[in-house]
Amino acid sequence: MPVILDTSFPDYILAGLEEVAREQGFTEGMYRFESESGSNMGDGFVGQLVKVFIREEGRELIVLCKLLPENELRKQQGVPLFDRESEAYMEILPLLMNFQRERGIPEGLARFTNVPRCYYAKTTVDKMESVIIMEDLRLQAYRMWDKANPVDFEHARLLMYTLGRLHALSFAMKDQQPEEFAKCREFSDPMCKMLDQDMTGFEKMMAGMCRRAIDTLEKHDTFRREKMEQIKDRSVQEIIACVDGKAAEPYAIIGHGDCWSNNMMFQYQEDDKTPKTIKLIDWQLSRYGSPVLDLVYFIFNCTDEELRSHSYQQLLAIYYNSLSEHLHNLGGNVERQFPRSAFREQLKKFGRYGLVMSMMVLPIICTPNDELPDTDTAMEEFMNEMNNGNSEVGLVYGTTEKAAIRYKKRMSGNIRDAIRFGYI
Repeated sequence: MPVILDTSFPDYILAGLEEVAREQGFTEGMYRFESESGSNMGDGFVGQLVKVFIREEGRELIVLCKLLPENELRKQQGVPLFDRESEAYMEILPLLMNFQRERGIPEGLARFTNVPRCYYAKTTVDKMESVIIMEDLRLQAYRMWDKANPVDFEHARLLMYTLGRLHALSFAMKDQQPEEFAKCREFSDPMCKMLDQDMTGFEKMMAGMCRRAIDTLEKHDTFRREKMEQIKDRSVQEIIACVDGKAAEPYAIIGHGDCWSNNMMFQYQEDDKTPKTIKLIDWQLSRYGSPVLDLVYFIFNCTDEELRSHSYQQLLAIYYNSLSEHLHNLGGNVERQFPRSAFREQLKKFGRYGLVMSMMVLPIICTPNDELPDTDTAMEEFMNEMNNGNSEVGLVYGTTEKAAIRYKKRMSGNIRDAIRFGYI
């Protein structure tokens, strides 16, 4: 048994770390584990990170262990998401990456390699135990964009290229290896399962979020206010309709599902400003659904009205061209499998998803890390309010003065653009 320093891990975490140590060639009985906290305030909403050093004489491997929150309520809510992420890292992503490898893409052509290395992931739902062990990207100078600021064009462009390649894997494998791809079709939206547990409470919360969004519009803006009123009491139904993979066929793919700036890390050029590589992290909401969900979720949560005014169509074109090119390299054909007309139809059908989800996500994004409420307390107060039947219930994000100003500007811009693009 390795010597444990600084901490005593529960058995299920220890079992994972020992498996990683064995697979990475550490000598049985000669290595030890040491740990320290691995995340900053505001980095992770659903779990906690612990940095672990696997050490043996003259050798060290540093890994990040992603663990469930200690708070009992948040742990219950987090288990299905950890289960989804474990499956994404251990089964679905390897399936797609193996397919890509087998295609024998010539050297020098781009591939989808934009996920961190995952050494081990296991979730036992009935015991409420989960650990995901992966590489620490910060050691390779990856870092996050500051979530409180809208991303610039270069960061958005890089993500569009990357999503094009990710989605192309599904289009190609679905066409060429339908039997092997069948498992991906079962990867339905994990959030819907959580909604089923308390549909009424979630509907109340979303109606409150929508009222708050409407209040960012000018009083005299009756046209847009009326448009928003039409979706206020069916926001949850809109989400459920948008994430239905069957409704997106024959174009449904495996998507990341939670494409906002805290779930991606960037490596930079020498100027330290221009991103050159991106890794997509936190696959807890990954799902089989429309390809446009990832695009509009990111664009409505992470860009602002100004960027969209001159670059929205360009970003969509970058995505589509990247998908087309990678699909071709994988032996597919975009005109046959996802023509531009189908892309436009998917945007019209599912584009509103970006707006509806931004009602929930933008308040968190607009709150600076040093003003974030304690997540345990916020969630418990929220659940108590819902259980007491409070129809004005909502999470306490985006309510400080600085956050409220940011939120008003970003949210009103989202509403104007969603209407301008014909999504609502």
